[in-house]
Amino acid sequence: MSRIPTLRPVSLTDARTLRPSAYNPRRADEARLRLVQLSLRKLGWLLPVYADADGEILSGHQRTRVATERMGETHVPCIRTEAMSEGRRKGVNIAFNRATNDLAREDSSQTITEVLHRMNVEALAASLPDLSPDDPRFYRCADPGSTALVPTEALTRANPSLRLSYSRNLARVLAGQDILTPLVCTRDLALVNGEGRLEHYAEVGMEAIPVVYVEDEEAELARAMLNLLSMDFDVHGRYERDLRHNSFRRARRSRKSGLGRGLAFPVVGKRPARLLDLQRTEHADAWKRVCGTYVCYFGAGHLHEVDQLRAIGVTVAAFEPYRIGTTETGARADEIDKPESLRLTRAFLSEIASGRPFDSVFLASVLNSVPFRADREHVVTICAALCSERTRLYVACSSVNQANWRDAQGAGTLSQTNGANASFALDYEPGITIGDFTGGPKVQKYHTSPEIYDLLKTRFQTVRSEYASNNVEAEASTPLPLDPHALAAALAFEFDLPYPDGSSMDLVREARAAFEARRGMALP
Repeated sequence: MSRIPTLRPVSLTDARTLRPSAYNPRRADEARLRLVQLSLRKLGWLLPVYADADGEILSGHQRTRVATERMGETHVPCIRTEAMSEGRRKGVNIAFNRATNDLAREDSSQTITEVLHRMNVEALAASLPDLSPDDPRFYRCADPGSTALVPTEALTRANPSLRLSYSRNLARVLAGQDILTPLVCTRDLALVNGEGRLEHYAEVGMEAIPVVYVEDEEAELARAMLNLLSMDFDVHGRYERDLRHNSFRRARRSRKSGLGRGLAFPVVGKRPARLLDLQRTEHADAWKRVCGTYVCYFGAGHLHEVDQLRAIGVTVAAFEPYRIGTTETGARADEIDKPESLRLTRAFLSEIASGRPFDSVFLASVLNSVPFRADREHVVTICAALCSERTRLYVACSSVNQANWRDAQGAGTLSQTNGANASFALDYEPGITIGDFTGGPKVQKYHTSPEIYDLLKTRFQTVRSEYASNNVEAEASTPLPLDPHALAAALAFEFDLPYPDGSSMDLVREARAAFEARRGMALP
């Protein structure tokens, strides 16, 4: 069941007890800071600041900055959340930066800012008096005369045109973190801001919802400021390291029996992967006949599939730089076990240094979890260096046909089990979503078949790429002549990956030695 978030009080808080997060992904500019000041001057605080139990701001950075530095205010209306890990705080910070706007799936910071610029907000504001901080309406989200708990039924009846929307998905994200954000309405309950929140709160069965009121003459300016005023979103720059080390495969995505499509499709084609049963001798023999008996699994995840292949006599060189904790290692599940990751990587490099040619190399779902195009190019460069003339590289990854990609754009209904981890789209490159806010933001890249074809063609002469249900599945062979500079750069990236504790893998020297031994050449 989806969670009904806790109704927490809004209190006027000394701004000196709050501190901005160092990783807030919004980049402010002077023009939009002036609009924030205009909004506060004419409308006051419609929504509160949110801060964690220790005072780190999760939402409201620019309003707090403008109120204290430009308007001389000492207090801000604030809701304190429960204590959170850094990973959760980062995830909530990202979600907040999209969740308080009523957004359609095609909206971006750029498009809504363009709409705002076409509006004459100064003229709208000129018709309204300035609010003095002594006026209770200046802090109206904390003012009993401007707030109320309103029955959900009354709100939905007054706003019948709600749609399954992108903003509803974002409301689920915050509700999953036990954060309740009020709606902003006119006195007759017409929504000014909070369409997705109302839809989600009704969906989970809340009987009443907190509402902040604006007057009719304030509604148009409030609607513009709450829904169209947005700062540039720089999550891919501010969270670069986090997005890399948060790419690990979560425990809930474990496959303990049967091969996934990434390892099955070379044998089953477009038929379901479940039809391949390695416990049947004829199926195991068929797999070995097609894929060979000495294979490389690049990004081997939980190693369950590795164990299945080894059980039928296949030797597997398994590379998994982000191995999560297991009962055997004693580390916590869904957290990266760095010592075990390093042990597995060194064992993998030992196999590489042996020089024995692989029959097949597999990239199963890896390219979905790698957050940047340049990083994916490094991965393909390394895979090409692992391939001989007779090796086949098999690639499988989720495509833009996948339901989660459509959900992230607001095109479908999120399942109950995915509600707390709802993803939403980023726009730094096509097909990118960010989600998994409970443990730290994780990027997923949903591919087109031409994208995979073009990526593999940078390093292989022969490439076949096609859609198969919700996936892109590809086969590549005949690697192009090795570019030693590109390989050296790829190894410097892949074998010095970051870890959540601030350290890195630090195995570049060992990786260079292994690949130099394999290729019989010195790298620059």
